[in-house]
Amino acid sequence: LWDVSSREWIAELNDGHTLAVHSLTFSPDGETLASGSADGTVLLRDIPALIGPQTPIPNPDPDFDGDGVVGFADFVQFAARFGLISGNSGFDARYDLDGDDTIGFGDFLIFAGAFGRS
Repeated sequence: LWDVSSREWIAELNDGHTLAVHSLTFSPDGETLASGSADGTVLLRDIPALIGPQTPIPNPDPDFDGDGVVGFADFVQFAARFGLISGNSGFDARYDLDGDDTIGFGDFLIFAGAFGRS
């Protein structure tokens, strides 16, 4: 685990799976990290137990235009705010949720599914 804002290493999670990990996601409250592996297992990890108490980070709101609905207009603002391709000015790797080095519609769907409302 890395603290993205400080770029500091926090903890190493190298146990439990026997094959490559292809999926990671935090619970909306940030308390649990789920990892999915090619070995067919899903592991749940208690983040506070791994890293200790942290300053809470408020959940982001995917309703960028404030109309109460998460839709395509919000995606356009999402992509503009966080950059489209790794290396672009404004690219924020925290929002490359599918790990393909681009901020795209798939990332927005993951983001809105985790934090959104309709």
